[in-house]
Amino acid sequence: MSVSTTEIAVVGGGVVGMVTALLLATAGREVTLVDSLTHLPARDDPWDLRSFALTPGSRRILSHCGLWDTLEQTRIATFEGMEIWDAASPARLCFDRASAGDRPLAYLVEQSNLITACHRRLAQEARVSDLAAQVLGITTSTEDVRLHLGDRPDLRARVVLGCDGRDSPLRAMAGIASEEHDYQQRAVVANVRMQLPHGGIARQRFLPEGPLALLPLPTADEVAVVWTTTAEQAVWAEECRDEAFRDALAQVSDAWLGEVLTTSRRLGFPLVRRHARHYARDRIALVGDSAHVVHPLAGQGLNLGLLDAAAIAEELGLASSAALQFPQSLLARYSRARRGGNLAMLTVTDQLNRLFARREAPIIGLRRLGLACVDRWAPLKRRLIANAMGQRGDLPLIARAGPSNSPLTRKN
Repeated sequence: MSVSTTEIAVVGGGVVGMVTALLLATAGREVTLVDSLTHLPARDDPWDLRSFALTPGSRRILSHCGLWDTLEQTRIATFEGMEIWDAASPARLCFDRASAGDRPLAYLVEQSNLITACHRRLAQEARVSDLAAQVLGITTSTEDVRLHLGDRPDLRARVVLGCDGRDSPLRAMAGIASEEHDYQQRAVVANVRMQLPHGGIARQRFLPEGPLALLPLPTADEVAVVWTTTAEQAVWAEECRDEAFRDALAQVSDAWLGEVLTTSRRLGFPLVRRHARHYARDRIALVGDSAHVVHPLAGQGLNLGLLDAAAIAEELGLASSAALQFPQSLLARYSRARRGGNLAMLTVTDQLNRLFARREAPIIGLRRLGLACVDRWAPLKRRLIANAMGQRGDLPLIARAGPSNSPLTRKN
């Protein structure tokens, strides 16, 4: 059987995989996107159950490869503010547009909107080839990586990028171990209509069992729910009658927006923390959830994956052809650039989840004092929100605000 070749193979056709392929193609690279799924996801009515809170930094990454303007803009909601409560005390922390330089704090985008836009852009990008196949094995040599695709011809690539999700088969094939912690929690997602308008404010309440988030949808009185709780409570919430779920949600949200008038179906998934011990080995690198899985309480999972995509695209897209023949140093630089920031977010979300689960009176008092102090200290609030929005830190060039967010030119 014949063998096909490509410069870079991207394994995994989710959002991160497709964005990675588009960024590399924008930089002039030849890319083959390998994924066994060929159909678009179904859109829930009227809103997807899976949505993502994207930072302004992520918006810049999507804009760089022509994706942001391809999205259906009427289905995007902006976060005009954010309010955080501790259920065990009256303390709260509030951010508004003034804290963020008079710009939206984030954008809520449905999964189907993102994936549809990616497919549209890929259809316009001649440098990306789609290959509907499953990787069954790999063979690494000094010159390339060979992907074994079952009844299809093998694919040889100078570099292979694993974007195949939290249970990444490619990570296992590459022999890269990961560290994992089971939170013993599930996140239940739903879309509900409330009695009162949300005003564009994202709200999060920390309960002992886990955080509850109500995120604004484009319509004035509908919100996306992300309710993290015990496995038992979550299964009940997924399977109970709509009326019972509405009553329970109104109770745990402390009736922030009045009564819960209607609800969609519910979907739940277990929560784990996972971090690959290495992001790169030989000619293979991990990107997005294949490298790290973070607790959803800060809504940063996809944002971290898009930063990974931007960082690897800069390393490989800017490299000379000679450097790409022996890419190990490029992949090592990518790993160093992203591992520290991802580990910091994994640690912060993990510790916040543990901290707000504590019920001892002294701990509750410290949480109350901490939230109150941060809420009153404007410089710290601005710094925190800038980090959350992808405005600060060691960011890839195309994720940064200002002149640095310009098309990249490859070295000769």
